[in-house]
Order: sequence, then structure tokens, then C-alpha cells
Amino acid sequence: MTKRCSNFFLSRLTIALLVTVATSAGADTIRMPKSLKKSGEYTDQIVIRLKDEVASPKRQALSVGRVQALSLAAGAHLKSVRPTGEAAQVLKLPEALPIADVQKIAAKLAQDPNVLYAEPDRRKFPHLVSSDTRYDDQWYLFETVGGINAQSAWNVTTGSSSIVVAVVDTGVILTNSDLQGGRLLAGYDFIGSDDDYPNDRATDSGTVFATANDGNGRDTNPSDPGDWMTSSEVSQSPFTGNGCIADDSSWHGTHVAGIIGANGNNSVNLAGLDWNAKILPVRVLGKCGGYTSDIVDGMRWAAGLTVSGVPTNTNPAHVLNVSLGGIGSCSTSEQTAITQILGTTQVKAIVTSAGNENDDASNNAPGNCTGVINVGATDRDGNRASYSDFGNFVTISAPGGLITTDPSDIGANGILSLYNNGLTSPTSDALAFFSGTSAAAPQVSGAISLMLAVKPTLTAANIRSILSSSARAFPGSSDCPTVGCGAGILDVNAAVRAASTFTAPSSSSSSGGGGGGGGCTTELGSADISLPLLLSAALLGFFRRKRQSKNGD
Repeated sequence: MTKRCSNFFLSRLTIALLVTVATSAGADTIRMPKSLKKSGEYTDQIVIRLKDEVASPKRQALSVGRVQALSLAAGAHLKSVRPTGEAAQVLKLPEALPIADVQKIAAKLAQDPNVLYAEPDRRKFPHLVSSDTRYDDQWYLFETVGGINAQSAWNVTTGSSSIVVAVVDTGVILTNSDLQGGRLLAGYDFIGSDDDYPNDRATDSGTVFATANDGNGRDTNPSDPGDWMTSSEVSQSPFTGNGCIADDSSWHGTHVAGIIGANGNNSVNLAGLDWNAKILPVRVLGKCGGYTSDIVDGMRWAAGLTVSGVPTNTNPAHVLNVSLGGIGSCSTSEQTAITQILGTTQVKAIVTSAGNENDDASNNAPGNCTGVINVGATDRDGNRASYSDFGNFVTISAPGGLITTDPSDIGANGILSLYNNGLTSPTSDALAFFSGTSAAAPQVSGAISLMLAVKPTLTAANIRSILSSSARAFPGSSDCPTVGCGAGILDVNAAVRAASTFTAPSSSSSSGGGGGGGGCTTELGSADISLPLLLSAALLGFFRRKRQSKNGD
């Protein structure tokens, strides 16, 4: 096996801290008024203060003659609305106009020597905050120091059901309560036999489909049956010699899917970045990771490309989240697939994780392939996470949480998302804090899906450019400017607003651009972190506290 999930540190001793969160049937939805999507960029009113009203304010509507004179000066038909408490006057335009146009009209009015000031009467909107009960624990979404400013982006868009994000991972628990409401599309399981094809059940029946752990090969069921490993399995074929470790199930794909798109503002659990995009589960990782050949086929299928022996994907993705990887250079099969996928123009981004070896990301595939958007990890203080890979192959960074020996620090500073109480097979829904670049990558995928919601015509090159130019600078204490963590820390609000007004040059390319770099979160305390990266997860505490509203721009 050449590829393992780029995942999270796990201490099984802390698994008992996992708390089941009550599910909610028939979750509420929020509809954003159309005017909200304008975000104050249009108005149909002007506020004007007249000098002759300052000394003896009348606080009454202007006369018809006065309004006619002002209309003539403005070059636009104006109507008196009312005086303000300051004794200024509110004037109405025939229709809403862009702020820039209204400013020009106001400037003409300001040229009148009797006008103290004239300005657009800008519209303001609520700062949307998710009502979910554990939203306060999702510091990475809203904190000003280390967060990604998603809360402000939701005032522009909460996503579009026309956008599809593929989660190329361990599969997803399809019954998870926070992924319901038509959010999950029909995916596929690409994990085949662990033997040479065709399957030699007669002589090696004990190991056939061992990695898949569902009793069969490729099929239409992308649900995650669990990827636990027992001590005896580690030393048996086909796992022996592959660096496998005994561990409980990680539920990695479900955690990643939750970061991207858990139902938001429904008063339960937590919020994903995009509350409307469709999630396409593509299962490529099982017990002890997965094969590059299966991963590549899964990526190709997610993009709508032909895969031999597999039905065509009728819902090709716009974004592929690939939070996985292994030590080594980008293989020919990986690079060929990535180039072909981005060449479809349907897929606008392939997002990978940069790896968790505190090493140069150039030695981690597929994140070091040309064209991917590779994501490094920062901590709650906005500094490079101690484990995150770095270097020129990192495109951008996002919060990945903290890996430490102090469980309280790990929990409070980790990335909270969807999980399951099952130690082996799935049981009941739960939440968990993870840490690693695998938790950072889906934040970028979610941001891209929001960008596409406001500007579906963006190309892969456009998206890469906007993400880089809108990223926040690393804090002064960070070593990122020295070692290389990409363009900065993801700023979802800045990226979405830049996307909404983006006009592509005529020479804009739809291919992917430069290389990425990344792939895995290693297990803390592993005997040999140079081994191919293993699938693991980190439940790191579980803190429940009363939700307090957080507003801010």
C-alpha cells in the first residue's frame, strides 16, 4: 500500500471523553433575503444636511420647490422622505443604484454652497451568527487572531445547492444527522481487493477485501464501515510490513465532511462552512489507508471522468477535498489524473493537506503534484502549527489545531467537527476535536464552494489567485515567513467578497497553476514517522458550554 489518510493524532485513552450529541429531526433552515446578498453595495436613498437648517432646525420635510431644485442640481429625480433626528433630510431616488453611482449624485449635491454634506444612505444588515449549540467551540470560524473569518462571509452567502464538493476519504457515515436534508449525493466505494485481481478467494479468502472492511470490492455504497485495526490484524496479510498500527475507527471522512458542510444555523451541534452545497462521498481509504490506484480512480470518478468498470458519475464535483497523502514524490498516475481533472473545467480546485511531519512539504504526495491547492496548518494564535509541513509547495494555510500532551489544550484548541461513538463499527452520532493539516484543508474547500456560490464562472486559476491575494498575513511571531506556509492564513470573508466582484481577464486559464504539497497528519509518538502516513484520529476533549452570540465584521 502506498497511501494512507493524512490524518489526526489520536489518544485512545481520551476516547471515553466523547459525548453523544442529541440529533435534531427536521432542522430549521434560514433563507437569506435577496437584499442581504447586496451587502450594502446598493441604495436608493441619500442623506443631505442643509446649512440653513443648522441654526434653526425645523425637522420637517422639504418643500416641493426645494426638492425640485435639489433634483436639478443632482441630475436625478429626488423625493423627500423625512427629516432625521439631526434635522438632516432623507431623499429617495427612483430606484436602487450601485453605491458608486449614488456617491456621484451626492457629490453633485455637495457642490451647492448651502449643503453641509450629502452622502449615500447605505444599507446595513445583520451579522449572521450560527445558532448551533456548539458554535462557540468552533473558534477557527470566527476568532480574529487565528480564525478564518467565515462568520462575516455568511452575510454574503451561505452556499449554493448547485455546487458539489467531493470528499475523497474513508467514506462518510450517511446517516449522520448534520448531513441530512438532501446534502449527500450518491457516491461510490473504490476500495477493491487486497489481492491481485481477479480475487483469489479459494486460497486467500481471509484477506480478500480486508482493507475495504465491508465484505466486498468496489460498489455504490460509500458509507464508512470503520477502519479499526486489531493487534492480530497488524501482523497478518495483507497488512504486515505496511506500517499499520492497532487503533479504533477514525471516522475521518465524516469529520472532514462536517468541516466543509455540516448543516448550519439549525440550533443543534455545529456549523460547516457551506450550509447548502452538496457533498459527494468517495471512499478510497479503509483499514491501514488505501492504494494510490484506488485514490486516483476515485478522484477521476468524482470529476466525471471515465473509470473502467464503474458507472459514470452523474453529479461531477466542482471541488475535490483530498485530505490524505504519503511520503514520496508525485507519481505519474497522480499527476496525469490531476492534470486531466483540472482540464475538464468542471473541477475548479483539488485541495490537499500539507502533511504533519514538520518537514518540507515537497516530499508528500499528492500534495506535491502540480495544480493542487495545498494547505498547511496554523494554531489558535495564527502561528504555524508545530507539526505542519512547510515550504514552497504550500499554497495557503488554515487552522489545523494543536497537538500537545495536555488533553485540555488539545480539545480547546482543536478543530471540532462530526464524529461517531463507535470504536469499531458506527453507532451513534458525536462530535470530536481533531488536529492536523487534514482539518485545515476542508476549510479551504468550504471557502472555495462559497466563492463558487457567488461566482460560478471562476476558473481554477482565478480561485488560486483570489485565495492568495485575500489571505491574511501571518502574525509577527510566526516562523511562516521564514520557512514558508503559503500566501497567508485563509480569510473566507475576503475571498468570497473578492470572488463576488471578480472580473477575469480574457487570458484567464482554467488549468490549475502551480504545485501544492501535503498530505498527512501523523500519529503523535509513532515509532517511525518516516513510514507512510497512517489513518488515525484525535478526539481531544469535549467541552460543552452555554452558547454566546458572537457578532463582528
